[in-house]
Amino acid sequence: MWKPVDFLIGRLGTFLAAGTLSLALGAMSAQVVFRYLIGDSIIWAEELARYSLVWSALIGAAVAYREGSHVAVSALWDLFPSGVVVYIWRLIHLIVIAFAAVMMWQGWFLSMRNFARQQLSPALQIDIAWIYLAVPFGGLLIAIAATEALWFGRRPATQ
Repeated sequence: MWKPVDFLIGRLGTFLAAGTLSLALGAMSAQVVFRYLIGDSIIWAEELARYSLVWSALIGAAVAYREGSHVAVSALWDLFPSGVVVYIWRLIHLIVIAFAAVMMWQGWFLSMRNFARQQLSPALQIDIAWIYLAVPFGGLLIAIAATEALWFGRRPATQ
């Protein structure tokens, strides 16, 4: 494993994914308590939970890819000899890198368009482009994880 990637995705990515997921859980819990026990709702809680889940999912996807935790359908490569399977794994990593590049490219332009529009979120009143930046950032982390896996010849996912 490569130490900078281990720190970026293995440690920092895991911490950020868990932190944003915890933030979403806290916001949803507070919303339930306020709505059903106090009789009043928190206006910004649903929006904060939604945006936190977006960031958590995109960062967590890179962490899961690096750890080989995504769901895998291995029936196809079980049919091939082990020498061919390595090339199938590399092809899978290349496809993931290409998909991540599209995520980065399109997500970046989507974010920049929204920064130019200066559109604010309804409840939190933050620039919505900060939420859209999760797409290119997640794509970058996925591309780094897939490049590392391609370099070291790891399996794309466990069964």
